[in-house]
Amino acid sequence: MTAPVKLAAARMKRMPWAVYRVRRFYSAPANAIRSVDRVLLGGHLVVYAALEEMSDLVGVPLVRHEQIAGAPVRGGDRDIHRRLWVRQRQDGAYPAMEEFYTVAPAQALDKSMDRFDDTWAAHTDTLLARLESRCEVAADVVRHALTRSRFTSAS
Repeated sequence: MTAPVKLAAARMKRMPWAVYRVRRFYSAPANAIRSVDRVLLGGHLVVYAALEEMSDLVGVPLVRHEQIAGAPVRGGDRDIHRRLWVRQRQDGAYPAMEEFYTVAPAQALDKSMDRFDDTWAAHTDTLLARLESRCEVAADVVRHALTRSRFTSAS
């Protein structure tokens, strides 16, 4: 089983990756509407570096899922991807919102469930809106720097 795992790992490193913005609005336990947006596309190492740069620009440290107090533990599933948490939901309090940026293979399509944007906007407070704005600016800065470095290195 070692050879197939090594091949899969090598393939994943060569495939396109993305930084994603993930938002969930919970109206009750296990009852959520979601939005996933691809923020940035690039190679495996590039998108990890981009997420780290966004974290630095926004001033929010990256964390792993298991580092979050109260995060559910999934048997045998190692969650190695770090997240830039914009808003963490509180268990037992509804409605609840969570938002984070993470890195994954660029296979998920942008999607938003019906009524998501209106529901999200209706429950977004000033603090969350400011942090979301800072994250959007950071993503734009990183995207611009990556685009510029591509053109600079090509010349």
